[in-house]
Amino acid sequence: MLKKILAALCLALMLSIIAVADQASYITRQQATKAAAFLKDKKQIKHFCAPCDDNHVKTEDITTVEAAPVGYKDYWGVNVNGEGIDLAYIYYQSKNGKWKNFAKELHIKVRDVPKYLSED
Repeated sequence: MLKKILAALCLALMLSIIAVADQASYITRQQATKAAAFLKDKKQIKHFCAPCDDNHVKTEDITTVEAAPVGYKDYWGVNVNGEGIDLAYIYYQSKNGKWKNFAKELHIKVRDVPKYLSED
């Protein structure tokens, strides 16, 4: 009986981690098109996954951006340099120089991600 309870708890934990991991990678066509158009004017993005306990920020130069179907139902996504991105973990440099969360900028509901990257 204890093994079944532990197995159920482990499964629930894994599913909750998976649910947080892909918050804004499958979005509507309208959201993807708007996001791609917004990013076309940007030179860089930063990747940071706070719920994943990332301890570093990865900077990526943007060469190509496109909105594209993800192959699941009617969902779309955004590809940067040919790779799909999760907007919940992408930051762009705003006019005030701060790196702002892209999903929050587009009013896409996400959890456990900071609005801005810390400056340390």
